[in-house]
Amino acid sequence: MASDHPVFTRAYEVIAALGERAGLGDLRGRVLGEARGRVLIVGLGPGHDLDHLPEAVTSVVALEPSASMREAARPRVLSLASRGIDIEVLDAPAESIPLPDASVDAVLVAYVLCSVQDPRAALAEIHRVLRPDGTLHVLEHVRARPGSWLRGTQRLVSPWWPRCAGGCRVDRDTGALLDESGFDMSEITLTRLLTLPPVAPTLVGVARPVRPEVP
Repeated sequence: MASDHPVFTRAYEVIAALGERAGLGDLRGRVLGEARGRVLIVGLGPGHDLDHLPEAVTSVVALEPSASMREAARPRVLSLASRGIDIEVLDAPAESIPLPDASVDAVLVAYVLCSVQDPRAALAEIHRVLRPDGTLHVLEHVRARPGSWLRGTQRLVSPWWPRCAGGCRVDRDTGALLDESGFDMSEITLTRLLTLPPVAPTLVGVARPVRPEVP
């Protein structure tokens, strides 16, 4: 994930709040509906995901390497703790998760895999800490279909977009990366949100670790 950018954090707080009211809140709730037990949130941001955790969640570990984002999330972190749900926020990158193997029941990635420095390393770490019967909850914008006008828009903005959007890569093929990293994508759907065109194509759903075949 990108280093700390306080100005971007303030702008993103506004964007995220507007998105919650424009339908992203409903999507977060849908994506998280099956989450249970101990949940790892990769990239806490301003913490809106915490507002949509189902009752089956008993504890949360959240990664957020940006100090300004951790501060922005503080009110929601305190609110969750007041509900009796244990939460720990760690200053750690997705590529090096400070948790033991098979130690979480669910992982959430929501608008974060676009900005990690090494997505393959991040997904390998997620696979490592997730229990074999665990769930990966996905809400991620992705590369548009080849030849589409959206793909052309992504190519046009890709040279400067990361500098304006906290390291976000609009054209990252996150779906292929998830598949390559050992996750079953059969419950993931591709939709197009009514947002900025470069980040409109979005993966939504639950992926599961692929279990090795037993001979």
